[in-house]
Amino acid sequence: MKRALPLLALAGGLLAVATLGATVMVTRPALASARSPFVRPNFEPARPGDAVNLNRFWMLGERARLASLSSHPQACYDALAGAGVHYTRVSATRNQKGCGYYDDAVLLDTPFVRMSGPGDLIMTCGMAARLELWEREVVAPAAEKYFGSQLTGVTALGTFSCRRIRGEGRMSEHAYARAADIAGFRLADGRTITVEDSFRSKGADGAFLREIHDRACDIFDVTLGPDYNADHYNHFHLDVGGGHSCR
Repeated sequence: MKRALPLLALAGGLLAVATLGATVMVTRPALASARSPFVRPNFEPARPGDAVNLNRFWMLGERARLASLSSHPQACYDALAGAGVHYTRVSATRNQKGCGYYDDAVLLDTPFVRMSGPGDLIMTCGMAARLELWEREVVAPAAEKYFGSQLTGVTALGTFSCRRIRGEGRMSEHAYARAADIAGFRLADGRTITVEDSFRSKGADGAFLREIHDRACDIFDVTLGPDYNADHYNHFHLDVGGGHSCR
């Protein structure tokens, strides 16, 4: 059984957050320019008690605070809501193989950009928050930098899936909804850039993909791409299962 949380309404570039009958208007930050894709205004550094803000570039360097979202669900829900993300919480589930997730799993109903996949893209809130940060503060600015076009969509091969890591025997982070496989990106000018077709290309498509892969390592615990092994020839594996690996 899924239970919907209050949704945020987005209109005219402003977020209307409805809380207990009151309406608060929050301006959504614009994408970076093509000339300076990762430059943001100077923000005051985060303090220990500050909420995680997915609209802030400096959050890329706050890996410990991002990791804390996985153990503090309410802080994670607040981070998604503060970024204008509409989501539905998903009831906990576990099967006989040990696959499943607790009650911090979500479906992103209205993410930063449209996400599509082969089915429901269920993931833990901590995974969803970091995916949103990566798309907003890395992928979208890189699209502007290399193509002069806005990011409009992300294609996933899947998130939650009860499976083992090939050749190792142990369960994948997908088995706990702590991972996503990302295969492609859609732009406002109509083009689609895929990992399979362009990761090793010498043009802008390849440079774009390699840059967003490398910068994903600043956000996720594990980032794997085509250079890791043949199983990842067509996607980036991103997960929040702990440890750190960038390959």
